[in-house]
Amino acid sequence: MAKLVIKLNNNIVDHVELRQGDMKIGRKSSCDIHLDNLSVSGEHANIFTIGDDSFVQDLGSTNGTYVNNKKVAKHHLKNEDQVAVGKYRLTFVNDAARESTAFAKTVAITGPSSSDTPPVPPPAKKAPAVPGGAALISLSGSSTPGKRTELIKTVTSLGKAGKHGGTITRTPDGYLLAPGDNETPKLNGRKLSGKNTKLRNGDIIEVAGTRLQFHLK
Repeated sequence: MAKLVIKLNNNIVDHVELRQGDMKIGRKSSCDIHLDNLSVSGEHANIFTIGDDSFVQDLGSTNGTYVNNKKVAKHHLKNEDQVAVGKYRLTFVNDAARESTAFAKTVAITGPSSSDTPPVPPPAKKAPAVPGGAALISLSGSSTPGKRTELIKTVTSLGKAGKHGGTITRTPDGYLLAPGDNETPKLNGRKLSGKNTKLRNGDIIEVAGTRLQFHLK
């Protein structure tokens, strides 16, 4: 279970557990994570969670969204990342990551301690693996929110029937998003430049009135 520990002026003001899917952060009372301060935009940022992975994306806020003091448009959150939204500081806590670290420490402590044990050579470096698959998760729009579409074809067409909104092509090096004949999709809030663009885990695609999250396995 992942959560945010919210601080204002170094004082903890709230703990928010992150549910699967979208959670908006902003000054509007309708936001899932309501931060009532003028330094925060009405709809400042969005956090999307799928499985044990969470991503934060700025929604064109006035003051920007920062992770570990670096301004970001979109960021894959890691345990104990510090997210700055206006005057608030949000600490991302991922219990799954903490448990994994604790298990690794336990294995190290209980391992062989004899001085006669030969040293274990470091593992050989591996070449980057070819992508093992990917999927699109529907966030909003005409598709059912949360619907998962596996990208099993070499080329997957995007858009509605009769309207070619774009394509996702699988290559040995990853997945490429390209514009369609009838529409140019948006990637993380910006229209494609007209050429193939390599997709990264957590990218947000908007096409034909539907908002999708690219999830790389």
